[in-house]
Amino acid sequence: MKINTTKTTKNLLKCLICGNTFSEDTPGVAMPFCSQRCKLLDAGRWLDEEYGLPIEDEESIQQHNESSENYPF
Repeated sequence: MKINTTKTTKNLLKCLICGNTFSEDTPGVAMPFCSQRCKLLDAGRWLDEEYGLPIEDEESIQQHNESSENYPF
């Protein structure tokens, strides 16, 4: 019987800010970012309102509610 002695490679992830690849067990990782620096850059972008969530206007919300009245879920 042959024993497999090769190390298994972990999935590499790509940082959402800088694009660097890293592993979950890399020291200094601040998931889902490769470092605390990238994590803080992302937080700053949210706080500066560079990122945001889409806002639906009242008319589209009303249309959605009317179209889903016939469905119990």
